[in-house]
Amino acid sequence: MNTQTGKNSDGFYREKEREGPLSIKTKVFYAFGEMPGAYMNLAIGMFALIYYSVVLGVSASTVGLVLGLALFLDAICDPLVGAFSDQFKSRLGRRHPLMYAASIPMGVFICLLFTPPQGLNENELISWLAVFLILTRVTFTFFSVPWSALVAELTDSYEERSVIPAYRILASTLLGGISASLILKFVFAATPEFPKGNENLENYIFFGPLIGLLMAGWALVSTHFTRSEIAYMYQAPPASVVSFFGMFSSIWTALRSSNYRILLTAILLYFGVLGTLGQFDMFVNTYFWDLTTAQMGTLSLYAIPSPIFAFLVARPVQQRIEKKHILCGTILLNMMLSLAAVSFRLGGFFPSNENPFFIPALGFFVVIQSFLSAMGFIAVLSMTADLAEEQDYKYGIRQEAVLASGIAFSTKAIGSIGVVVAGFLLEFFIKFPAGEPGMKISEDVLFRLAITDAIIVNSLLLLPAFLITRYSLTRETMTEMQGELRLKRAKMENLSNPSAVSPDLD
Repeated sequence: MNTQTGKNSDGFYREKEREGPLSIKTKVFYAFGEMPGAYMNLAIGMFALIYYSVVLGVSASTVGLVLGLALFLDAICDPLVGAFSDQFKSRLGRRHPLMYAASIPMGVFICLLFTPPQGLNENELISWLAVFLILTRVTFTFFSVPWSALVAELTDSYEERSVIPAYRILASTLLGGISASLILKFVFAATPEFPKGNENLENYIFFGPLIGLLMAGWALVSTHFTRSEIAYMYQAPPASVVSFFGMFSSIWTALRSSNYRILLTAILLYFGVLGTLGQFDMFVNTYFWDLTTAQMGTLSLYAIPSPIFAFLVARPVQQRIEKKHILCGTILLNMMLSLAAVSFRLGGFFPSNENPFFIPALGFFVVIQSFLSAMGFIAVLSMTADLAEEQDYKYGIRQEAVLASGIAFSTKAIGSIGVVVAGFLLEFFIKFPAGEPGMKISEDVLFRLAITDAIIVNSLLLLPAFLITRYSLTRETMTEMQGELRLKRAKMENLSNPSAVSPDLD
């Protein structure tokens, strides 16, 4: 019996060829792997800066610098982990061993990140932050990069590669939105002493272990319940040897694709902007919009219908509109909505906080922007999976993890600069006070916070939107490439098994 079915020109092979579509069960369990990243982004993106600067009293610029450095070091790991995973050989394939190995450590490290020992001075707090932030991010990379590579391996269908990311978005926003709402309302519940619960040191004592448990648990669930798909995934050829030279060579090969370079650069610019905006979110919500954590939790619930709608329309929309146009449109519309919300508030057109329509009005923007973000993210993941076919077609090598890790590298490397910029803007331009929970923030500070978030930084999203228009891979070119790849694989199979009957390729 020939187990090396579907071999390509570089020796990568599948033990089995899938017949029919991917099961809904597998899509759901795969999608659960989105949850560790959702919880990590919630913890680090929303709470780390405000916790270490406002609550613990560390300089905001210093915290931002540490957050950015950790993110940059993590970014460097992404393509290396991707190349390592692509070449890795084991009984469990190229992806699952790394996913298993990373699951529990990342949960432990993020728990420690939010539970530093009492009595540490500022330098010791900075050291604690740096060590456990780096460890959290690097171990998460060893889970997320192999896991992200599975999109291109679970199906060859151009259209279904939009459906699988839609399940991811559905899981992360539905489950993540409910979790975020519960955490904001109950873990960070307001007290008479701390009306803003995210300024209360005691709330973080429970928060750290909770996030660690959730990250590790969901990672193990997704890893274990997708093991049945290993036989349908490409395995590294028997002669493949994992080496540093091979890893760097693999990265260089990926960068030879002009479409990949365009997508990579656009995502790099996009997440550079988001890296800054993301650090402002908690500050804008807490101080500019003057929201309580309970109100933030309510707004998290407004985001839940959006990915459900995105899940339902992703495939029919993608059948009618090219993926690059979807991505470009979502970036531009999101930019305009962010600008509009803050402008309405500054202009006096937004309902006051006491008005019963205040939260619904904010919720309207949350619903629309969450939908656009979900559609854009689906497009990015689907485009990256398509590029794996282009690499196989042009260079005869499977690089699912390298391609996925390159996108992750872009989001983190330039995002790390955005985090640093956010810290410096908060301290030196916005002049936000550190180490003073409960302090009344001046109108000048709030104004500078608002225009920096909604106008100065937000307008830079025009750059990635323009660059995406240069991407040239379309549905038609994908169909042609996949047809030729099927012919090549059939020829390779006949060469390795001359007695085999050639399949009907029409």
